[in-house]
Amino acid sequence: MNQTIARVEQGDFTARNRPQAASGEIARVAAHFDSLLDQVQERDRQLRHWGESLEAKVGERTADLREANRRLEQTTERLIVSEKLAAVGEITASVAHEINNPVAVIQGNLDLARSVLGEHAAPVEEEFRLIDDQVYRIGVIVSKLLQFARPEEYSGASGLISPAEVLSDCLVLTRHQLDACSVEAETRLTSTREVRMSRTELQQVLVNLILNAVQAMPAGGRLTLTAEDAPEGVLLTATDTGTGIPPELQNRIFDPFFTTKQAQGTGLGLSISHQLVSRAGGRITVQSEPGQGSRFEIFLPCPAVA
Repeated sequence: MNQTIARVEQGDFTARNRPQAASGEIARVAAHFDSLLDQVQERDRQLRHWGESLEAKVGERTADLREANRRLEQTTERLIVSEKLAAVGEITASVAHEINNPVAVIQGNLDLARSVLGEHAAPVEEEFRLIDDQVYRIGVIVSKLLQFARPEEYSGASGLISPAEVLSDCLVLTRHQLDACSVEAETRLTSTREVRMSRTELQQVLVNLILNAVQAMPAGGRLTLTAEDAPEGVLLTATDTGTGIPPELQNRIFDPFFTTKQAQGTGLGLSISHQLVSRAGGRITVQSEPGQGSRFEIFLPCPAVA
């Protein structure tokens, strides 16, 4: 029994007395001692098992907490971005309404001048026509700006939009940036289908792609925008002749806060665009070659016909 106790103290929980069958008191004590050791060994096994299970559960809970924290951080980032976009939209709508008032005054006085001058207005009729055209152009830009800033005022009940029409509107909104950087825009808008997506969200995606393309062509270039019907959906493309994206960075451009523009960008534009397109059931991909340009493709599925 002393030898058994010594082995147990050294950590050998399999040590036993194993007395021969006998009726003596020492033999019964040894047998009872073996029984106690069996119980101790079983308790030790259970404790080890519980310890491993607890460690595994703690690991699972820790992983869950990390995932929850990651989602919370992402949600917070999206809320911040959404709040900023909402503020920008509200300011844009206010500015657009303010522009409408002087434009209406200009148009009214132009019509009055034409009426008062009558036949004497003939020598400046071409100038009057040019003013009419520019006032109409301002009205169109303000209308598209309001659609971008206040989607709830223009959204249809069905939620169906024409991607080709939205892309055309985005060109109106970004015309100044295109002209300022000597970027020639070429369009092929042959799509006639509709998709189910927020008009403003698609505008946000397309405007972001157009502005990215302009920034990739600081010395000018060509931007080709297309909207074509594809099997079960619509395919939108934006192809530029800019600096391109290195192969090792192409898998990261849709990550939040990743940017190749250094201080000029936040790294959220393509990430948000990817989220908006994915939420609509579509996908956005990129093909690029350094020094040759980039091609972004957006596929949006058409709603199933009941």
